[in-house]
Amino acid sequence: MTTKHEYMPGREKATPHVSGDKEFSNTYQYWKDPESLKKAVDDGLMSHEMNFKDFRWLEKSMEGDMVLEEGLAYFNQENESGKSCASCHGEDGAELKGVYATFPKYNKRVNRVLTGPSQIEVCAKERLQRDDWGPDTRPNSLIAFYVASLADGATINVDTSSEPMAAAYERGRDLYFKRVGQFHYACSSCHTPPTAGNYLRGQRPTTFFGDAAQYPIYHFPYQLAGDDYSYVFTMQHQIRSCQQLSRMYQGKEGSASMTDIEVFIRASSNGYPMSIPVAEYNMNTDYLERNIDQ
Repeated sequence: MTTKHEYMPGREKATPHVSGDKEFSNTYQYWKDPESLKKAVDDGLMSHEMNFKDFRWLEKSMEGDMVLEEGLAYFNQENESGKSCASCHGEDGAELKGVYATFPKYNKRVNRVLTGPSQIEVCAKERLQRDDWGPDTRPNSLIAFYVASLADGATINVDTSSEPMAAAYERGRDLYFKRVGQFHYACSSCHTPPTAGNYLRGQRPTTFFGDAAQYPIYHFPYQLAGDDYSYVFTMQHQIRSCQQLSRMYQGKEGSASMTDIEVFIRASSNGYPMSIPVAEYNMNTDYLERNIDQ
């Protein structure tokens, strides 16, 4: 039996495609694809009128580009037997081009849903005999960042049409809309209207559709205490950060519940092209001068 107000409203309207945003905001037409977003900027729309999507998708991050080189170094790092990620996936990961856009996905052999970082962990243990490349480690995060960059421009396509992915999507949706923690917040408290599209303590929360297209993301100058990931945030690392800021219990990266939430968020970006690497904080302030005389 659920208690009153246990869930934020709107979960029944969520659909596993970026166009589902039309049920949550009236901004989708302005950012539904890169061309629409560029036109909206040229037409002088303010950032909040575009759901703040302009802050990430229009410009690549030069600093993030440099961190990709670290990820590539880990990708090519050989173990004692001379094996590396490249041994299976080709020089510089050529055979993984576009693959990250399909994760999370169910892996029948290990009988669980795997995110990109979880797949890296499985491969590291099985192929490279590395037990220290889990989802919450520097090598894993930077490799994930690099492999995701190989899907730059690829359309996100997370298949939730059949089990067990369909169930993972539903569980993740419910977790996303469920109120928890000291503040009795849900993820959707910030990422659905009326909060989404408004400034919140210096933050720019958007609706949850499309945002997964930039993850892993370069998040300078912010990182969680104790991090050593070169400011790279995977999707689950971002979820942990939000949980911390919202006084929620922080989930363990790679856990079943965190994986379910990522399935929901990434599936909500189905149909949108990935853009890697970009920065969480676009330091361009041109938006402040748009429509200044209006």
